[in-house]
Amino acid sequence: MRYIYLSVVIFLLLGSLLFVGSFVCLDMVNHKTFYFVIQSLGRDIGMIRVDRFLTEDKIIYKSVTSMPLESLYTEYRSRLVLDKKYNLESYTKERVSGRSVDSIYLENFKNLISFVSRYQSKFTCSENIPIKRDIFVFEEDSPMTYLPIIENYNFSRGRSQGFNTISYLQSWNIPPMNRLIILTSIKNEHIKIGARKINTENLILKIRDFPQGAIWLGRSDRSIMKIDLPAKGINIVRTFTQKSLKIVDAPSGRDGFSSKNVLFKSKSTDLSGTVTFPSREGKFPAVLLSPGAGPQDRDYQGLFVGMASYLSRNGFACLRFDKRGVGSSGGEVVSSTEASDIEDLGSALQCLSGQSMVDPDRIIIIGHGRGAINAMKFASKNSGVKGLIMMSPSPYPYSDGMSNKEDLEARSQKAKWTDDYLNLVIKTTQDSKIKTANSEGDWTYILGKRCFLGSMREDILGGLTAEIIDLQIPILILQGKDAEEIYGNSAVTIDKMLALSGKTQHTLTYYAYLGPFFGQKISDGIHRAYYDVDKEVLDNIRNWLCNTLIAKPAVSVEK
Repeated sequence: MRYIYLSVVIFLLLGSLLFVGSFVCLDMVNHKTFYFVIQSLGRDIGMIRVDRFLTEDKIIYKSVTSMPLESLYTEYRSRLVLDKKYNLESYTKERVSGRSVDSIYLENFKNLISFVSRYQSKFTCSENIPIKRDIFVFEEDSPMTYLPIIENYNFSRGRSQGFNTISYLQSWNIPPMNRLIILTSIKNEHIKIGARKINTENLILKIRDFPQGAIWLGRSDRSIMKIDLPAKGINIVRTFTQKSLKIVDAPSGRDGFSSKNVLFKSKSTDLSGTVTFPSREGKFPAVLLSPGAGPQDRDYQGLFVGMASYLSRNGFACLRFDKRGVGSSGGEVVSSTEASDIEDLGSALQCLSGQSMVDPDRIIIIGHGRGAINAMKFASKNSGVKGLIMMSPSPYPYSDGMSNKEDLEARSQKAKWTDDYLNLVIKTTQDSKIKTANSEGDWTYILGKRCFLGSMREDILGGLTAEIIDLQIPILILQGKDAEEIYGNSAVTIDKMLALSGKTQHTLTYYAYLGPFFGQKISDGIHRAYYDVDKEVLDNIRNWLCNTLIAKPAVSVEK
């Protein structure tokens, strides 16, 4: 009898183990996880996790990309939903910078795409865009978007096979673009991944107006082992365990001057900043730094911390601050407007002028990008500003030149857009304006996503003529060669308008060898990426400030 009981117990245990094991095996089939590392110049710069879920009626892919070394956006999250026949249902993408999250959402209904893109406090939207059947979402640096395409590649037939795709480009305020990608299997190859030597099948990736890439797939399960993208200067390599990257903040160069953190209010919003000043007694001329578009902190990707450090070593006090919803400042990026940005400048100026080491009668504003336009509008109405430096001035919320049809056509020629895509971008711009004009209140819902209307209304009513005519102060405009491509001809336009007004001193200086941030981007795989401001630019700013504020130029001190 004892043996019978023992046999029953063993039978029950084996049954339980088989039952649990069946669920484990089923889960392994229905859920797969892949890890990748992003490499550039032999260094790890990011990590990617991709999950694939198989449900009763859908195939769902999720991806999280961590880019901790980047100076602004450090995480990207995506979700792709297909039916069992790989037909696109929806796609979501988010990019994260601290507390700020921009998002793209599109959905497919009977081969008509509708989408909304929310970036900072703005949005772009359009509905019922025709697409081709059997279309895939594809982005070169997203392994998640490769998976459904590879799963539909006919390896028995091999050779070149084309796939219709839609892609979001780097700009978040334009619609997705139709692109045909071609995969061509060329050879089998053994490659080394970590300590493993893996037998792979090598495919070539071809896209119109995009340099050729390459993909290596494991021959045993057709999983991605490596993606090579020469155009982006990166490799995406499979790892078999989840990794993390350790980073340190960029060097601050705090020697040779003093600094202190300050808090000040802009109406009901608390803002936080840093004042730097010479390490000696006295009242100094001062500079207020006005940040451009995006969730920018007080260091402004290295540009403002480099400028403040240099100028404070050379006799100037400087205030730089975290924008609303960023760093230690309160408020939200998603509901900020040009008006609130200008209010924040006024509060920052009041804070700076009240510092014991600052001469309130000798304050200049330096603004970059959209921040230069905000500074110009503020200075035109405020007699406390004695001069203005505009670096890569741009009236646009993003570096896309979306102000009018002429700008779009110029951009289309540079980017080699098709006529159909240019017309789609124009339609999207018009649809977004119509949606704004026809909506009431400060918020509206588009495809179920909450969108802010305030800054969109400002852009529709925006203009620069009145503010330029009102300016009575000296102005220095700085423009880099690459900045002209990104920000359009704003610097030239502003310079010409100032000349026509005849009411102020103004100078336009080009730096043909520099980009919009006026320095080299340092990305060494150790520190968070930052811009190291060019010495000639800093010297030019210092000398102009000294002459404008009627101060004897200080002896130049190295950064």
